[in-house]
Amino acid sequence: MSNKSAIKVLSLGCGPCTDLLALDYLKTQGEYSFTTLEYRGVDYSEDVWKSIHTNIKLLSSPGSTVKFYYQDICTFIDKIGEGAWVPDLVTFQYFLSDLHRHSEATSVGSFLKSFTQFANDYMPFNSYIVLNDINLGTGYGGGRDYFATLSSLLTSCNFRRGRFCNDNSRSPFYPRGYTYGEDSDGEFPSNQNIFSLSQWAAYSPFNTCASAQMLIKKEVSR
Repeated sequence: MSNKSAIKVLSLGCGPCTDLLALDYLKTQGEYSFTTLEYRGVDYSEDVWKSIHTNIKLLSSPGSTVKFYYQDICTFIDKIGEGAWVPDLVTFQYFLSDLHRHSEATSVGSFLKSFTQFANDYMPFNSYIVLNDINLGTGYGGGRDYFATLSSLLTSCNFRRGRFCNDNSRSPFYPRGYTYGEDSDGEFPSNQNIFSLSQWAAYSPFNTCASAQMLIKKEVSR
């Protein structure tokens, strides 16, 4: 995606829009070369994020169009499928675990089927889906189990995932450590963040990442 001149992003569970800020940073660093960016964020918690979203829109870079929708994604995804707007990039930001905690299992299954049908039918060649969530299965309140469900419903796609580096974690959740990623890319070379957080040291940010991610690429257009 680094060579695209235009990028369309659908962010599910957008919250503070970390994906939007990351794209803006990558552009300023010369890693991405897009001139136009269309960002559509969906988050049910309007009372939590509305003021922050207002500021984000005011600070948007030239060439960016940012819109927010405070709706139930289980019904909103059907509306997207009816329109002409199609994203190149879909991000799930701690969305599946939240959906699992607040929805019936049948609603989650219905959403996954609706979303993957939309992705299979409409998302273009060379588009991406990024899943980022708590590294816990549904039995412990997480949504990681849905990663496999979602990817299994997609056609003409490849995915990648990795394993926590030097995993010495021992907890009631995973007595032998975090097992996610064992059958894929293997162990990450490091758990360090890619970006330097030195300028925010006063806020004591986490300097490692223990969440679970999956990167899915659509290889062939339909």
